[in-house]
Amino acid sequence: MARTKNEKPEMSAFERKRLENIAANQAILKDLSTAAERIIPKPTPKPAALRAPRKKVVAKKEEIRPVRTSSRIAGIEADSETAKRKAEDEYELAKAQAQAKRLRVTGDLDLSQIVVEGKKWNKGDNFLSGIMRGATPYERTFTEDDIKETTDKSLKALREKMSGLELYEKFEPNRK
Repeated sequence: MARTKNEKPEMSAFERKRLENIAANQAILKDLSTAAERIIPKPTPKPAALRAPRKKVVAKKEEIRPVRTSSRIAGIEADSETAKRKAEDEYELAKAQAQAKRLRVTGDLDLSQIVVEGKKWNKGDNFLSGIMRGATPYERTFTEDDIKETTDKSLKALREKMSGLELYEKFEPNRK
């Protein structure tokens, strides 16, 4: 018997399972987003009166001049050739340093030249140590005891929910 336009074809087991998985994943994402909205504070918008329209900032090219120093304290006579030469040398040096900062670095970088927080960078140090805060990949960051000791109700509920999660088992398309 031929199908009519209003008649829908029967859904296969695979398609049914796929749609169930999609619905379950969307429900999990919705629950997580609502939990995150409760935990993360919303930024307070500034009143319209306090918001000023942004103005375009036009960068002016100014000559870089060295910081002024006293020639009298340095023991140099005023209007002398030595003072003029010294000022010109300082100006050229400052100009060259400013230009060097703007140049693009090409070739290999020597990471031993990098200074972070007053210390030279060492490739033996883990530069992500401040970000990771002792967490190791693929390991839980909290235990059952941590969940029991948590006083914040929303955090406790989130931790309980997260500890109950398992990795998704593969669904073979040809499985019925």
